Amino acid sequence: MVPNNFKEWACSLSGCDGGNINADTWLCGIEWGGGSKNDYYAERLPREIKNGASTPEQNIYDWKDSITYPFGRSFAKLYSAIVGEKVENYSEFVSKKWKGSEIFKLNLYPIAFDSTDSALWHMYRLKLIVCTGVSYLRDFFICFGGNSENSATIQYEDLSPSPGSKVENKRRFYWVHLDQHTTLVVIPFFSGSYGLNSNYLLQKIGNRIREICPYRIGH
Repeated sequence: MVPNNFKEWACSLSGCDGGNINADTWLCGIEWGGGSKNDYYAERLPREIKNGASTPEQNIYDWKDSITYPFGRSFAKLYSAIVGEKVENYSEFVSKKWKGSEIFKLNLYPIAFDSTDSALWHMYRLKLIVCTGVSYLRDFFICFGGNSENSATIQYEDLSPSPGSKVENKRRFYWVHLDQHTTLVVIPFFSGSYGLNSNYLLQKIGNRIREICPYRIGH
């Protein structure tokens, strides 16, 4: 039996890690990791659904906590490159420069929006959406660009591994200008043999995203 308020909960900001919803950059994963907390499914989730529409617990992205996990560290390196810095210096930016207002972190499942009305994109005017998982390209595009007015062409590029690397796998990523304000980029996962699993690849793709995005990020 579906709980009474399930639809209201699922179509709200459920499954979001939080951050600044008015940030220039949104990071979208596939599934929320918060459910791994011991009491979530048994205690917190039923209460959240019962209460209906959900909002993130925090309005600041927790950089320091995020880099305690592999995904968070890789994204911090990627964001360093996007804003024109070296990936090796990410921990310094986390501790001294970034305040958490730079990012809003959400997930594809459950869909973390209370409406698919394209007017919301004009409201928030974000500059960049970075999504992880190229096999979910169609899902990401439907989620962020699936409105009748969008006829943009999805483009792709291949990244070669570092010179001298024993692995020859190229990493493909996709991007599209959703409108004059917002660019959607779908990149490989950070881990795995076909992932962005080195500082070299994170720096290269971050630099390229910086070039693709019409607006300067992090300023």
